[in-house]
Amino acid sequence: MKYNVISEEQVFEETEKRSKFITYSFKVNTQEQAEEKLNIIKKTHWDARHHVYAYVIQSENNGVLEKSSDDGEPSGTGGAPILEIIKSNNIKNVLIIVVRYFGGVLLGTGNLRRMYSSGAKNIVSISALKTLNLCKKISAIYDYKNHDNIINILSNFKTKVINIVYENNITLEFFVLSEQSENIINTINNILKSKDSTKIISEDHEFI
Repeated sequence: MKYNVISEEQVFEETEKRSKFITYSFKVNTQEQAEEKLNIIKKTHWDARHHVYAYVIQSENNGVLEKSSDDGEPSGTGGAPILEIIKSNNIKNVLIIVVRYFGGVLLGTGNLRRMYSSGAKNIVSISALKTLNLCKKISAIYDYKNHDNIINILSNFKTKVINIVYENNITLEFFVLSEQSENIINTINNILKSKDSTKIISEDHEFI
């Protein structure tokens, strides 16, 4: 399983019939962080009519927390369109807020949905998405004569080395795509002639 995250927090602004829409993107890892960012924006734009938002957060047990709010706009015209954009782009750990300053002209439900969706689409396009892959963290212990062979093996898989310790033996820790973990472990073990020298430490999402 993989998903996208934003690598840059951004601001985007557009106007429709004198109503000003200001869209923000934030990186958030917990619901508490999302609520904190939302409160900051509400204080910053205390004079705005609406603070519409949606967020999706990946939890540690691979569950997903999502929430959206129309904040006084007609039901389904604000939070839902933002949430749809987040989910259609497979983004997690993100909060998108659209602040609306009412310009005195009623937009109607169709135009509201269009504007909140537009804000979300545009903010996603400039927030520099990056993909996190589900990976296994693996530790391999071997003697120095096997080091070049092990590094060559890693180059044939989707891996990222995170730590090397040089002592009596070499201890190498790296991430590999989860679907490749069994294959790379078997390949390394065949070189080392041992099933005890290579083990999975944990599973997590990583940029590799």
